[in-house]
Amino acid sequence: MNLSGKDAHPTIVDVAERAGVSRATASRAIANYGAVGAATRERVQRAAEELGYVPNEIARAMRAGNTRTLGLITTEIGLSFFDLAVRGVIDSARRHGYQVLLANTYEDLVAEKESVRLMLEKRVDGFILVPSNVQDLDHLSPANLKGKPVTLLDRKLAALSMPSITADNTRGVLDAMGHFQTLGHEHIAFAVTSAAIQGDTARRPPHMVSTIDERVNAYFDFMNRANFAVDDRWVRYCGPTEAAARSAVYSILTAANPPTALLASNSNVALAAIFVAKELGLTVGRDLSLIGFDDAPWTTATTPSLTVVDLAVEEMADLAVTNLIAQIEAPQAAHQSTVLFTRLLNRDSVADLR
Repeated sequence: MNLSGKDAHPTIVDVAERAGVSRATASRAIANYGAVGAATRERVQRAAEELGYVPNEIARAMRAGNTRTLGLITTEIGLSFFDLAVRGVIDSARRHGYQVLLANTYEDLVAEKESVRLMLEKRVDGFILVPSNVQDLDHLSPANLKGKPVTLLDRKLAALSMPSITADNTRGVLDAMGHFQTLGHEHIAFAVTSAAIQGDTARRPPHMVSTIDERVNAYFDFMNRANFAVDDRWVRYCGPTEAAARSAVYSILTAANPPTALLASNSNVALAAIFVAKELGLTVGRDLSLIGFDDAPWTTATTPSLTVVDLAVEEMADLAVTNLIAQIEAPQAAHQSTVLFTRLLNRDSVADLR
């Protein structure tokens, strides 16, 4: 036995000696590949367990040229959509034999750049990225990524040729607005969250991420085509904090000419709207009609239950994993972006004004 002293780390040679097999056979048995009989495999694995052997994954990765690890960089863990996306990516990766390194940037570009750098040091095979901005993208150049592939999740980057897995945000907004219109609403407000600003404002911020940009454009397109007047006080942009969301909704609902309906750009803004409505003595589904984005678990627990635009986040996460693995396994092939259909889940939070 090659172990020398209680602090020595057992090697594959020690495992092979304990099991009475060659080093090559022990390696195949530990890694579960190649022609190794069931009894031999069991004997080797038992020997490894008895010795406390832990495979050197760094050495294995250097030999194989991969780590079977994906880097997932998201922006807002704690927001229902991204919580579900993270879980979906991890579950899908595990089914494909990959592990996931996770980083959360809180919509901060510096944190995003640092996450990319650290994950490259950890030798991830590729990235699933929710980008935090649309301008400063040097860290995502092929040279800076060291040739590692990237699949974008939820958001697109028009300046870069990277495949993306996104929802049809335009259709989602149009379906929600059409539902309001069908039930007799014309005074429709929009509370929009954007990391590009602090606090809340009526001024549209520049350089919004694609998801929010598409939703805002769709809102104004619908209002214009329907010949509905847009009061400047009905559209508020807020930073990604609960306080900012509440402030934006409060400004909308206390305007001199308040709307009858409110579209919330994500589940956090929708929740803020419910709280603010309660503070103002308004009943959602009667005094204020409300539709949110993201089918968060809590949206069916409220009274009334919340009508939402479902973004198929679990499917989005699974497709992001399969897209990235396809890039890893066939780097020279063309890899396409996917836009998923949204669904309006009609519940009880929109009043019928007809």
